[in-house]
Amino acid sequence: MSSTLPHLIVVDVETSGTDPLDHDVLEVAAVDLATGEELYFVPTPIMGNWLERAHPAAMKVNRYFERGVYAEQVDVQTTRQRWEALATMLDGNILAAVNPAFDARFIDYAMEKHEVECRRSYRLRDLATYAAGVLRTDPAEPTSSGEIFAALGITNQEAHSALGDARATAEAFTKLRALSLAGR
Repeated sequence: MSSTLPHLIVVDVETSGTDPLDHDVLEVAAVDLATGEELYFVPTPIMGNWLERAHPAAMKVNRYFERGVYAEQVDVQTTRQRWEALATMLDGNILAAVNPAFDARFIDYAMEKHEVECRRSYRLRDLATYAAGVLRTDPAEPTSSGEIFAALGITNQEAHSALGDARATAEAFTKLRALSLAGR
């Protein structure tokens, strides 16, 4: 990694549940805030019986079947290549998300299973915490991404889809950064 500042890479994963040991990544999107580069893919699930293990509430929220996400699923070899592309995008950079700890757990587990070295910085950026500092709200009061998007005039074109959520979150970080710099 060069001596330049790390990029914020906004990442969102849609999953079949909340535990990476029992559930699978169904959709991945990433946006590099410095370059605008986007990555999107629908990986082949790690577990052969992922659907049997899927949590009904998670499947309802992400609308995997209703949106026809399964039709975009890539094969096992391409899945590994896409995880490698994400690892390259994250190399030395900071993962940012609405819930970065959740996304990072699933990403780290999936990369390990695909024998892809995770090279991201272990620092994370949480949208609500970042927004609290800029919008001067109480960080102890939970603020939803929807509330943050509304406060910033952002419309999430496809909520609870990896790409829709990643794009809206990237736009929020960009607007919050601009507001922060303007307030100095």
